Amino acid sequence: MSEQDSDRALGEKVYRVIQAYIWRRSEERSGHKYESFKNNKGENGRIKYPPAYREAVEKVCNDAFLAMRGRREQAFTEYFAGTIFSVPQWLPQHDYLDVTTALLQDWEKVKTLSMIAISANSAIAKGNQD
Repeated sequence: MSEQDSDRALGEKVYRVIQAYIWRRSEERSGHKYESFKNNKGENGRIKYPPAYREAVEKVCNDAFLAMRGRREQAFTEYFAGTIFSVPQWLPQHDYLDVTTALLQDWEKVKTLSMIAISANSAIAKGNQD
């Protein structure tokens, strides 16, 4: 596998982990389960997110982004393991090993991918409203 392919695969895995964290924390903060509104779509075919859920996503994303931005090396690794993995994560064993290996060997790459994933997942907070 080329380095570019490896980076893409790691990016996808980090994205899924970050997304699971954001969704779970947003559900807890807003009191709205994704399952309860995922089929409620507007005329444009996009999900109509409850305002409280959108606000929770914005807050969770903002808090996580700022917390990551200021952390380096061991502090980032501990934050990622202790916060992002504080919610249930379903990862096949090989994905888990890829993420943990990258976190321990190249925390800067994981940090960059995580911050981008947070930004990508925060889009519903601003742009996905009917």
